[in-house]
Amino acid sequence: MTTTRHPEATAPEPVRRALGWAAIAGTVPYLSLKTLWLTGSTVGVRDPALLHDRSIVVLNAVTVAMDLAVIALALALTQRWGRRVPGVAILLPTWVGTGFLLPMVAAILPATLLSALTSPPVAAQDLPLEGWVRPMVYGGFAWQGVFLLLAFVLYARDRWSAEVERGGVAAAQAPPARSAAWGGAVLAGLSAGLHLINGVISADVITMGVQTINAGLAVAGSAGVLALVRGTARRRWLAAVGAWTGSAAMFSWGLWAAVTTMGATTLSVAGAPLTGMAQLTGLLGGFALA
Repeated sequence: MTTTRHPEATAPEPVRRALGWAAIAGTVPYLSLKTLWLTGSTVGVRDPALLHDRSIVVLNAVTVAMDLAVIALALALTQRWGRRVPGVAILLPTWVGTGFLLPMVAAILPATLLSALTSPPVAAQDLPLEGWVRPMVYGGFAWQGVFLLLAFVLYARDRWSAEVERGGVAAAQAPPARSAAWGGAVLAGLSAGLHLINGVISADVITMGVQTINAGLAVAGSAGVLALVRGTARRRWLAAVGAWTGSAAMFSWGLWAAVTTMGATTLSVAGAPLTGMAQLTGLLGGFALA
């Protein structure tokens, strides 16, 4: 993929670097807490047995690695040397990161805070974690999401503006691209419907809000990809943003649900078949759309 520079879209270097360091700052709470847990501390944990579960140990290690990847990405997106990194080495991890972090900003953190303010108190012994852990962790993720995605927008406009604006699919690639796009759109639509049904069945306003956002991202992903593949997008950047964010959110959280369920972890959705189907169809739909 070629590199294209557009002076009018280029932000000053200090602004870029500030965004990168701000994103890195957002990793500190999570990395600190997980490092403590991995080294034997039980800070923030009411049930120490939770930290000895093998699947949780593995997940803690994996998510620490993911947060370290955020640091690497933040530097690559905001330092001059990052413009020489091969495109795929930027696009793939940023796409997956977008999928995890954008829903955290738009749905998961707000829902967590609203639940803490409006839900009746739960007995301490019924909760595995202290009440401050999830808001702190999710707040750090949301912080990362805001600044990392802002940095990526500047990076992408500087490097790939011409490609997005020119767009189009080569004639030889059009039939398979359209087939994949329509297949992904069908799966995305199914995932969106399942998310909405899940929200309605829950009879909870906060859950309904989260599921509606999930459904909206699925629709945005399929609509954006179809518009790009069919060449009907009047605003190509808007279609690209929808395609990027929607497909990423479906894939990333669907993959997380699949891994945690297949690994029989305490985070498994095996006991919630509707949620599992929504995530599975999202995983497959997001992959097809990507």
